[in-house]
Amino acid sequence: MLRKLLFLALFIPFFLFGCKSKNHGSPEGKTTSVSTSVKYAQGFTIEDFKTYKKLTVLNPWQKSSGISYSYYLVPRNQKVPSSLKGKNIVRTPVRRVVCLSTTQLGFLEALNETSSLVGIPDINLVSDSSIIQRYHDKKLSEVGYAQGLNYELLLSLKPDLVLTYGVDGEVSAQLNKLKDLGVPVMLVGEYLESTSMAKCEWIKFVGAIYGKQMAAKKWFSRIDSSYQQIKEEVADVDYRPKVLAGLPWKDNWWMAGGESNLANLIRDAGGEYLWHENTSRDAFVVSIEDVFMKAKSADFWINSGTAASIKDLLSVDGRFSSLPPVKKHKVYNNNARMSDGGGNDYWEKGVVRPDLILKDLVTIFHPDKVTDGKLYFYRQLN
Repeated sequence: MLRKLLFLALFIPFFLFGCKSKNHGSPEGKTTSVSTSVKYAQGFTIEDFKTYKKLTVLNPWQKSSGISYSYYLVPRNQKVPSSLKGKNIVRTPVRRVVCLSTTQLGFLEALNETSSLVGIPDINLVSDSSIIQRYHDKKLSEVGYAQGLNYELLLSLKPDLVLTYGVDGEVSAQLNKLKDLGVPVMLVGEYLESTSMAKCEWIKFVGAIYGKQMAAKKWFSRIDSSYQQIKEEVADVDYRPKVLAGLPWKDNWWMAGGESNLANLIRDAGGEYLWHENTSRDAFVVSIEDVFMKAKSADFWINSGTAASIKDLLSVDGRFSSLPPVKKHKVYNNNARMSDGGGNDYWEKGVVRPDLILKDLVTIFHPDKVTDGKLYFYRQLN
């Protein structure tokens, strides 16, 4: 259930917000703040007020507008200012964390903080072997998610912080429940960003709660440099292959918007998304018949759901056999790195290594532009 929600959520539009350094008011009055530079992400800001930091999450669920949540990070060795009374206080660095989305695990891995993890929704959704081992060693527990969240178990874990996410406004009930129980909780909305580097930049947000802003900044800068270098290799290609993406769900095909994260990845990799003329970041429903008509011109098919083979695709709809990518065996799925339980590393490490995703797509679309020709998150279906 969670993976399906996250899969759809990657295509949802996000409210644009410009982040610039400036002076802000604070609960303590006219205290000057310094804003951490945010290059791509539009869903958060970080302000440093010397004795504490203020993290603000903007429009943290699908189609939300004008909604924000602020969190105040106060070092453990400092007294909480009286002016912050009633605010969302998080003592840093956090030591015990519950993550309610597997996409958040990639940030912990990148920051070398998986040892702080004490709760996850479902071990079968996890691909990181070190986290799976911690579960078998009884160092973390499954707490469930959404309506099935086990509050009693979560409380027993004594977390310093719960990282959650919102698909819609109903997450407010979960936030209020945790607040009433005295558990600090923070919304993370990286999945709503429309580009991969913007998603990756949320490592600065997560880094702040661990007191690792410098390490987070260095990670982001290194990945950004790698991503831009790969992107530049195919910026002026003469041929841009046409790309189909996704898999139908029941009788409909939820297609990524032309300005979605996936569409932008395809564009950066030197491809042409079949619905590139669409100007939305939002997913939209296309009938299977309309997809068949348009997919007749497709050169490649990527991100084909849970399919592990061409046979799996044909079991969904036998008519797929008529599509050019199927005929020419040019179907590639992003499920090369799966755990035994079904966890997909694309949704974990992929969040903080978009350069590897981009390299995979360039390898698929323009193999002459890469040297080793090896795929990391993707594999060709046979």
